[in-house]
Amino acid sequence: MTLTHGTLSTPLLTLLRQPDSFPNLTLPEQDLALRLLRRAGLLAWLFYRLQEGDSWQTLHPKVRDHLEGARVVAVEDERMLRWEVNRIRRALLGTGIPVTLLKGAAYCHAGLPMARGRLVADVDLLFVRDDLDQVEQALTEHGWKQVKLNSYDQNYYRQWMHELPPMRHWERLTEVDLHHTILPITGRLKPNPALLWQDRVPVVGESGVWTLSAVDMTLHAMVHLFHDADFDRGLRDLVDLDGLFRHFAKTEPTFWASLTPRARQLGLGRPLFHALTHLNSLMQTPIPQAVLIDSQKDGPIWPLRPLMGLLIPLAILPGHPERANLLRILAWWPLYLRSHWLKMPPTLLFSHLTHKLSRRWRPTVQNRRLV
Repeated sequence: MTLTHGTLSTPLLTLLRQPDSFPNLTLPEQDLALRLLRRAGLLAWLFYRLQEGDSWQTLHPKVRDHLEGARVVAVEDERMLRWEVNRIRRALLGTGIPVTLLKGAAYCHAGLPMARGRLVADVDLLFVRDDLDQVEQALTEHGWKQVKLNSYDQNYYRQWMHELPPMRHWERLTEVDLHHTILPITGRLKPNPALLWQDRVPVVGESGVWTLSAVDMTLHAMVHLFHDADFDRGLRDLVDLDGLFRHFAKTEPTFWASLTPRARQLGLGRPLFHALTHLNSLMQTPIPQAVLIDSQKDGPIWPLRPLMGLLIPLAILPGHPERANLLRILAWWPLYLRSHWLKMPPTLLFSHLTHKLSRRWRPTVQNRRLV
């Protein structure tokens, strides 16, 4: 199974588009695919897609064992996620503050098909900024503690970011991220959180629990990947987006008509352009041609447009697990720097990166003195 970044003939991409093609691979190819999908957090995703077809029994027993093991982990993740949301609701009982779920928690509680088999690292929540002090206090009283304890990190999150410092429960070790908007307040893109609140959707059977609307949920997923440049789980996020598009295109009659206008209303036309472009080329997501053409108006100028078209697939697609991938590393760095450039004004960015570099250097110096 040879990986060729950025080409539509890439076997891994073919597998993601057509999971039922997995049994047609040779055993060595299946072994490599399993390792790549495990690294991307997509092994349980493959389990559920194969279970939907007729090919499960044709797989080698050891391959089925790997996939079944991934399913068990994913089921436990979902149980943990639902219990954590339940505990958060209990902590906020009596405050009258609604809980709005983001990302994985939202996909799970909304019952979206692409949430089956999705691994969860933490619970992301959205609140009105004026309620955050009360929310933080309530969670602290119920066992959640701050993860970032030094003064610089506290100030970094509270003054510049779109969320408070992460909180971790002392017993369950589960983490919660409390957002008041979806992008850093110092960033170049500033979507109005009030607009997100206006279109929220209640979770059926969960009083006081909400998710973003279908369009806003999709736009947030786009921002997370194509603006934040969080490529550690880039392939998983790409599959998430593909799943969101395919599902909402069937269940939301106005999805395509409202997607681009809503993106522009929130100032998110550029992330939408990148998302549509790469979903179309990498995942072959069915996107109306008119929507693709219209999104071109929000794309970057030359030469940034072809450059981003080259760098993003290199950063998203995983490299071979047994070989160093210099191209992926070279692609990742400019995208990482771009995400920080979009996140902060130049003076603040310089100060922040200088502080981070100096903090990395200090332990090394101390260690040398001890030797």
